[in-house]
Amino acid sequence: MKQLVITNRAILDIEKAKKWYEKQQEQLGNKFVDYVFKCVDDIQTNPLFYPNKYKYVREMYIKKYPYVIIYSVEEKIIFILRVFPCKTSPKKKYK
Repeated sequence: MKQLVITNRAILDIEKAKKWYEKQQEQLGNKFVDYVFKCVDDIQTNPLFYPNKYKYVREMYIKKYPYVIIYSVEEKIIFILRVFPCKTSPKKKYK
């Protein structure tokens, strides 16, 4: 299994979303984070399953929440680059 690296940007994305969900409903932020990490486990298990979308970057859409996990696969490492909200302008997705 490949090593997993979650970038600082992805961590900030997750923290921001968690705070927003917590304001909506108690414990919903924790449920969001748990589900994101379940999806990350799926990526780590089968990193090439999800399609290339932009150059070397792949995307996994999160089914229960309007977010997409943006990641890249190197020889021995999977980089989680962003956990991007789908309602945000796609122009900002790869910046």
